[in-house]
Amino acid sequence: MRRLTAITVLMALLLCGSAQAASGPRYDVPRGFTRCAHAQAWHGFFKWASQRHATCRRAAAFMREYAEHSDGPAMPRRVAGYTCRIRYWRNGEGDVYASRHVCDRGDATIRFYGMV
Repeated sequence: MRRLTAITVLMALLLCGSAQAASGPRYDVPRGFTRCAHAQAWHGFFKWASQRHATCRRAAAFMREYAEHSDGPAMPRRVAGYTCRIRYWRNGEGDVYASRHVCDRGDATIRFYGMV
């Protein structure tokens, strides 16, 4: 009976975790980062920023500069000496509806989200 209970609890935890992961982006501020509540760019498309080893003022300025380079068919991977990794979320039809950008330059990191 204990084994059945343990397996049931384990399965419930696994199902809840995978359902949450599949539900879409979740704004978070990782340990060691500072939330930059007022940083946004491109009429609010880029928002929910956080930074490590930079300042919120620098994060906001970088997001504005990033937005200036975001007019092509793909999001830029290199802007102002920063190298960016991008994670996209797609809806059921395959259209991108959100993105998370993690941009590094030296030991400074700026993270922000793009939301439609």
